[in-house]
Amino acid sequence: MPPRKSILIADDSRAVVDALAMAFEAAGWDVIAAADGEEVFQRLTEVRPDALLVDVYMPRLNGADVCRVVKSHPQWKKAFLVLMSSRITEGELELYRRVGADHLLKKPFEPAVALALVEGAVKAPA
Repeated sequence: MPPRKSILIADDSRAVVDALAMAFEAAGWDVIAAADGEEVFQRLTEVRPDALLVDVYMPRLNGADVCRVVKSHPQWKKAFLVLMSSRITEGELELYRRVGADHLLKKPFEPAVALALVEGAVKAPA
């Protein structure tokens, strides 16, 4: 049996994290949660997820900064990283592309949409 895929979900809204975690866990993923950008890096010292769903507007360290660091780090840069935001302007879209986001989801969205997107991009570990 192949190892399970893992995802790190970072959002300061517990309801968002819980809804996404439920969908990913039901599909067989291991879920790691973080409430802010600094906690993302604490978790990344413990695990190397296949994907990350990161809210843009979080306290302590925003999602764009998290993305920039993750995508420039040799151990983490291959993870599929999706930024989530309810406010998306043209300038923000350009910023998210520059920092290396693989995709952007506009909130609100159904957890099944995020699951399908991530599963389509992340293949099962070998």
